[in-house]
Amino acid sequence: MEPVNRRSWKWVLVVAVVSVALSSIPYAVGYLRQTPDIFIGAVYDYQDYYSHLAKMQQGVRGEWRYHILFTPEDHEGACINLFYLALGHLSAAMRLSPMLVYHLARPLCALVLLLVAYAFIGYFVDDRKTRAIAYVLVCFSSGLGWLVLLTSRSFTLGGITPVDFWLIEMYTFFTILTFPHTCLAQAAHLLAFLWMVQFLRGEARWRSWLPAVGATLILSIVHPYSLLPLNVSLAAYWLYLASRQRDRIVSRLFWLLGFALLPLPWVAYSYLSISANPVFSAWQAQSYTLSPPPLHYLLGYGMVLGLAAWGAVSVLRKKREGSVALVLWPVIVAPLLYLPLIFNLQRRMIEGVHVPLSTLAAMGLRYGLLPSLRRSPLAGWMAGFGYPRHRFGWLAERGIVALTTISTWYLLASLTMAAAIGNDALYLTSSEVTAVDWLGRHTSSDDVVLSSYAIGGYIPARTGHRVFWGHWAESIYLPEKRAQAHAFYGGSEMLERRTFLARYDIQYVFYGPRERDLGGLDPWAIAYLEPVFSSGEVVVYRVDLGG
Repeated sequence: MEPVNRRSWKWVLVVAVVSVALSSIPYAVGYLRQTPDIFIGAVYDYQDYYSHLAKMQQGVRGEWRYHILFTPEDHEGACINLFYLALGHLSAAMRLSPMLVYHLARPLCALVLLLVAYAFIGYFVDDRKTRAIAYVLVCFSSGLGWLVLLTSRSFTLGGITPVDFWLIEMYTFFTILTFPHTCLAQAAHLLAFLWMVQFLRGEARWRSWLPAVGATLILSIVHPYSLLPLNVSLAAYWLYLASRQRDRIVSRLFWLLGFALLPLPWVAYSYLSISANPVFSAWQAQSYTLSPPPLHYLLGYGMVLGLAAWGAVSVLRKKREGSVALVLWPVIVAPLLYLPLIFNLQRRMIEGVHVPLSTLAAMGLRYGLLPSLRRSPLAGWMAGFGYPRHRFGWLAERGIVALTTISTWYLLASLTMAAAIGNDALYLTSSEVTAVDWLGRHTSSDDVVLSSYAIGGYIPARTGHRVFWGHWAESIYLPEKRAQAHAFYGGSEMLERRTFLARYDIQYVFYGPRERDLGGLDPWAIAYLEPVFSSGEVVVYRVDLGG
């Protein structure tokens, strides 16, 4: 095996920095374009971005028990979502805004993930060139969703947009473009898997097992559901090793059980905290992430999956003991994606699989497809025109890798364009932001604010204060709340406004352009709504039901 030397790590770091820099382009465009409107700081899945900032705002206040700020129902907090609460504490300690700390954490966690990914590849792949291909695939490859965009008038397949453009956990580039906690979770997953494979093979026993336990504890805090595919795939690998060797394999099973059981107290606490809390339970019941049909996964990994299958066959034929673990991880995940018992977590099981698939794909390309192409009649025909077979293989290698990245560039270009043209979802008016800031300074964090859905998402993220609604999962009973908010702002006679405001203990009503778009409400005509702040087209009203 060629060692991973210092020169290789320099190249790896350069590629990682380039990847992170590319993923930051839409954000840079958003901030550069934001005058006079204000860029919200997200280019994709802004609702979850708001949720992360709302958690950080609670950490800034010194809290370690998380409360949902996107729903007005009172409830007990719990020590969950600790990553963003901790970032909030860090923000307070550094005296930096939560938004700035968040945007520093994303590229930092992204770099950690990419460097860990190369260390992971380096353990399973023998030669430098194959490692390089695997790493490029990890950093930039995606699927064949771009073909659907070219061939379908609706840009969908079976009514569903290709997963290339919405399933964040499925691709490493998509992950580093969006959320820091997902980068950290995937890095912890990869390290725990790698170190336990080393341990099960009898390599660096304590030096492998103890760090693996540390990594799985981090994973249990950030993404506890990833423990399921991690532990099942490692158990399958132990069974494989048990069929081939006898030396101390039983004792390693007990250490594997210890590795799997140590995070369970924390997982049990998290589960009981959620299940025993009616608001948290309603949140989880609403937060379902079902898998799309299998065809979407097949197209979603596209050429990478095909090459990975070729690489897996090569690994199994040559009985490469270590690399069998790479094959088992995606094989174990496949049925978990449709397991009924975890219907609200199904597609989250895919997290991290892109790295072993890319590693196997590089093997399939280097050890399978390229040798076949060099022997092909086409290579012979081109050799007759003075184009050597090895040069043909070089060109084919780069062409195939480039084809795996098309959806990634489409995603990056579309998000950058959305930021450049001022997509409404990514910007708020300066008057809206000014009014939200006023609420942050002059109201209590326990006060509930009624607004449009978009502003309802932004208020907790900006101020850490509670709202009536504003998040697809954390605003519990969302369909009911949507109907009530639309009826309130729409001037509907079907809603008794005074009763509605009293029921949810709403203290402030936000009224700006987005709220006007919901209907014909005239707040000035309502005696118990007192205007307390105005900025441009936005007026904030205090609710005085006793007046």
